[in-house]
Amino acid sequence: MRCAQFRTALSARLDGEPSGLADARLDKHVARCTGCRDWLARAERLRGQALAAAADGPSPEWSARLMAGLEAEGLVGRAPEGPEAAER
Repeated sequence: MRCAQFRTALSARLDGEPSGLADARLDKHVARCTGCRDWLARAERLRGQALAAAADGPSPEWSARLMAGLEAEGLVGRAPEGPEAAER
């Protein structure tokens, strides 16, 4: 079995999906393979960063760019502005 196959299984396990391999086999490979051990450490860090960013939600700037793009495509209408909008 090649490292790419182990890494696919490790990725699935990180995501809580079935890996298709026994945990003991994955753990044994990671213990012996420096490349896969380093890959797993980077994948765990990236997953942690993605989860932390998702918990904060999108930034106001990102949301504004998204809405502007959707408006430009005609997929959404402009949000009402001004004091009358607050009453609606």
